[in-house]
Amino acid sequence: MTTLRPTSRASTASTGSSADAAPVNGLKPKGGSWNRSATKEVSISELQTKFGWTDQSWEAGLLKAADTAGGKTRGNNGKVSAAEIQAYLAAPTDGRYLTSSALQQGRAALDAKLSKGGGAPVKVDAFDQGWQDNLAKRADLLGGNNDGKVSQDELAAYIQKSKANQADGVRWVPDQQMAAFQSRVAQAAGEVDPLRPTGGKGMEMVKQYSRLMLDEGKNLPTFVSYMLSASDIKETPADVHRDKSTFVRDPVLGTQGVTDSDYNNTGFDRGHMKPAEDSPTQEAMNESHLMTNIAPQYGNHNQQAWRTLERAIGDLVAQTGGKAHIITGNLFLDKNGKPLPQESVTTTGAKDRKIGVPTHNFKTVLLELPNGNVSMFAYMVPNVKDGPSKKDAIVPMLEASRVPVDQLETLLGQDLYANLPKSVQDKLEKDSKAPGAFQLEGSRYEAVTLLTQR
Repeated sequence: MTTLRPTSRASTASTGSSADAAPVNGLKPKGGSWNRSATKEVSISELQTKFGWTDQSWEAGLLKAADTAGGKTRGNNGKVSAAEIQAYLAAPTDGRYLTSSALQQGRAALDAKLSKGGGAPVKVDAFDQGWQDNLAKRADLLGGNNDGKVSQDELAAYIQKSKANQADGVRWVPDQQMAAFQSRVAQAAGEVDPLRPTGGKGMEMVKQYSRLMLDEGKNLPTFVSYMLSASDIKETPADVHRDKSTFVRDPVLGTQGVTDSDYNNTGFDRGHMKPAEDSPTQEAMNESHLMTNIAPQYGNHNQQAWRTLERAIGDLVAQTGGKAHIITGNLFLDKNGKPLPQESVTTTGAKDRKIGVPTHNFKTVLLELPNGNVSMFAYMVPNVKDGPSKKDAIVPMLEASRVPVDQLETLLGQDLYANLPKSVQDKLEKDSKAPGAFQLEGSRYEAVTLLTQR
C-alpha cells in the first residue's frame, strides 16, 4: 500500500518521475490513452476567424509554430491539427512556447547534468535534446551572463521572466490552458477530444482553461471539464490566490447570466465545479470565479466532504507526477436515482432568476501517469444540508458515493471519455473499485489517496 501525502503548490524543480514511487492499477493502452489524428487538420486562417485570434496573438503564433515544426508531409501547409500542436509542445524546437511540462523537463534535465558535474554550470549544448539546448542558451542569454554555460539559478531566472512575459519571444502556456486550446482546435477539425464529452444537450462554452456545457433552463453547468497536471501544480506562481478574485457574471451571457447576488441570502454556497485551487495562473483563478463555473451547494457539503474530495484528487495528481482529465457536474435525481422532471427540480435564487439545486454533484477522473498507464474513478456525492463534517463520517459517505463512470454516462446521456479506445472504456468505465480514502492530519482535513495492488 502506498500512502500519498499532501504536496505544496510552490514552484519547485522536478526530481524525477513519480510513477515508480506511487504505482497505480490501470491499463496501458497501445499507442497512448488516446491517439490524436494528424490528418484531422483545420486551416489556421479559419481558426483565427472563428476565434478572433489576430496575427499578433499568442494563439496564432503557436498555430504557425506548430505548422512550421510539422512533419515533411503536413508541415508548412497553412493547416494544423491537435496532433501537430501536441508534437510541437513535446519538443518546442524554437523555444517560443513552453508548457509547464516542458519547464519541468528542462529543470529535470539540468538537475541531472548538474548532479553529474558536481554542481558546476553546464555547457548550453550538452543536453540530450535540441530543444533543451535552445532552452539552456536562452536561459544563459536572458537569465544569465551569456558565458556559454547555464546554472540552476540562471534557468530559474529565465523561467520566472517567461512566466511574467518579460522574456521577449517566449511565452509560458500552462498545461491546463494548452489542453483547452487543443480542445478548440480538435473540435474545429471534427475530432473527439478528452475535454469534450459527446452527446447531451446544452450550451457549449470553451474558456481559456476549461470547457463546459451550460443547462440554460437550470442556470448552472451540466458539467465543467479541465486538465490538471503535476507540472502545473509545481509551476504555479506563489502569488496566485483566490482572495484576488471575485464572483462575476459570465460576460458571454450578458444580462441573461447568473450574477453573484443571485445567491445572496439563499442559504447556499457558490460551489466551484472546477476548484479555484486547481488554477495555475491568476487568470485561471479569475475564470474559476465566473458564475458559469458555479452551482448551489449546501455549506457543509461544499466546505467539508466536497472540499476533501477535491484535495484528494489534487494530491493524487501531484504525487504520481501524472495528469488528469477531470469532469465535474450536477445531477437532479429522485429517491430512486432516476432523473427528475423539470417541474420537480428544487430551485433557489435571491431574485426572479431561478437556479436549479442539484441533488448530487459528480466528479470523474481519467488519470494518466508518466509511464502511460491510465486509471479512472468517479464519485456521485449527495448535495445535502446535513452532510458530514467529521472524518469518521466523511470517509464512509464518500466510499459509498463511488460509482462506475458508465452509470454517470447513462444518467447524463453522454459519452464522457469518447476519445478512449473502446476496449479501454469497456474496462475502466465499468470499474468502481479503485480505492480512495481521506485522513485527518493535525487541525484540518487533508486528502490522502490510498493506492493498493489488487
